[in-house]
Amino acid sequence: HTLQTIGWYGQFIDGGKYFDLNCRFFPNYRYLVPMCKILTHHPDLADMKPFYQWKMKVLPMIADLFQRAGPCQGYFEESAEVFQRRELSAMYRFIRGVPMLVADGYWSQQLKQVR
Repeated sequence: HTLQTIGWYGQFIDGGKYFDLNCRFFPNYRYLVPMCKILTHHPDLADMKPFYQWKMKVLPMIADLFQRAGPCQGYFEESAEVFQRRELSAMYRFIRGVPMLVADGYWSQQLKQVR
């Protein structure tokens, strides 16, 4: 079920952009609706601390999220360049928060090559 209107007896409340989003992508791309809503309220996924437990496995997931959410660009009313900046900003925030994981990964790779 998809909520499309709120109201009673001919008096409907404007549902705003969320109803528009539900109608725009329904039924062909229903999986896009939650992604677009998340990226609307968390533009560059500023709080990365919950993702640190998965270490570097999160970076491909972030890239995939932004790749699959590409059709949402029209909903955000922003250019492809701005949308790409959001993706890079999210990755930067994650890497900045876990510098030792990045450094450990780099140095362990260097040691493997030396051996």
